[in-house]
Amino acid sequence: MHVRFAVRTALVAALLSAAVTATPSASAADNHLASRQPTGAPAAVAAQTPPVAAWRLDDRNRSERAAAWAGSYAGLPGPGVRFGDQGPDGNMPGAAYFDGGDFSYVNTQGAAVDTTHAFTAGVWVLPEETGRDMIAITQSGITSTSNFSLGTTTDAAGNPVWSFTLPSADGESRVTGGTPQAGEWAYLAGAYDPATGKARLYVDGAQVATADAAVPEDTILWNFVMGRDGDDRSKRWQGSLADVRLWDSVVAPAELAELGRRKPWLRAYWPMESAETCCDGLTIIPEVDHRADFLLGGDAHITTDDALAGTGSVSLDGDGDYLESNIPPLNTSRSWAVSAKVRLHGTPDRDMAVLSQLGRQADAFTLRYRSADRTWQALLAHADEPDATTTQIGGPAPGGTQTLLLQYDAKAGDVQLWIDGTLADSAPYAAADAWEAVQFLQAGRDSAADGVGAHYLDGDIDEVRTWAGALSGEEINSL
Repeated sequence: MHVRFAVRTALVAALLSAAVTATPSASAADNHLASRQPTGAPAAVAAQTPPVAAWRLDDRNRSERAAAWAGSYAGLPGPGVRFGDQGPDGNMPGAAYFDGGDFSYVNTQGAAVDTTHAFTAGVWVLPEETGRDMIAITQSGITSTSNFSLGTTTDAAGNPVWSFTLPSADGESRVTGGTPQAGEWAYLAGAYDPATGKARLYVDGAQVATADAAVPEDTILWNFVMGRDGDDRSKRWQGSLADVRLWDSVVAPAELAELGRRKPWLRAYWPMESAETCCDGLTIIPEVDHRADFLLGGDAHITTDDALAGTGSVSLDGDGDYLESNIPPLNTSRSWAVSAKVRLHGTPDRDMAVLSQLGRQADAFTLRYRSADRTWQALLAHADEPDATTTQIGGPAPGGTQTLLLQYDAKAGDVQLWIDGTLADSAPYAAADAWEAVQFLQAGRDSAADGVGAHYLDGDIDEVRTWAGALSGEEINSL
């Protein structure tokens, strides 16, 4: 299908240039959830236990060292490691990418923690594959058995599982549980408590498995390594790692739960307060940090009369009016959320779209008003195909101003529609059904089967936001 209504290539380039060169504005950044996560800083945790060794792995691209923010040893990367990748909170640089090849590792020159005593190890991990043994972090041993390792393996049935391995008197003890998902971040932690003789495995802050363990007191400690087995240099990690921490104690489950909560990252925010003239007289609404712009199409315009929020809203008359972003502000193949305030003009007798994101042949999602039963409806396509199967959820549209939020939670495997801070509906949506829509975010219309704009909105729209990651109920209520 040819997308005839997309912004011309030259126009997109001009808008991108304007977005790059514009001076960021902080005027609306103090709104709820409007500010970005601080680059490079670990998440704030109440009564945080200080680690004895830690590497954020948020070093700049082409860095020759992985800086340690706790402990004595910087990391020494092999040529198969690339710094500067996006981390679990959306920051760039925020992670190191390991290509899984022979030189995919970060070595250190000493032991990070004494594993014969109580200790905890934690790391953010994103595996690109899950069907084999891969080590995210380990501490080498003189023998073939490491001091410990965290990573992935497969169970007896061949299913991928997370793994925490410790040495034992007759070889090794292994704790396994949870289900790794390729391309998805998870917070992996292992804790060993010799006082209780237990090893525990945590995924995203939740305990998923426990087993008896007793690390021999004469275990010889060796160097800490990221991305591969330290002894035989196998089981190489393919994917990303971030925020490695080791403690010389058993860290409380509540602290691991906080560390393991992936904070959603605000990708884009349009408060719709004002418009600017740009690029041969075209009208745009800049994103609050000038990371993206909305192009106003048709007769779409800012109105200050009875704004939905703040001092302005965008008014659309339903006859060819729309907004279209100059970049795709969502990766719809991973967890995401999008929200907007909307008010319909009267009681429409036809379907109308509020938000949609366009792929090459279909919309990944459409959030719209359904006239037949006067409801809000979300449709999520299972493939970038015109006739793809869709998952549909909905909720009441009683009229007036409403705040709509649609999100996909890859870990939970579902999609949710929230209306005015209340969960209206949800449905299963498998990772295999999610795909990345590489075109534009649209407000006020979606795409018809032949690629032209359709279902134009007759109403007002305001406060459009997009996030990487799924929001909690508390965060949604703050909107």
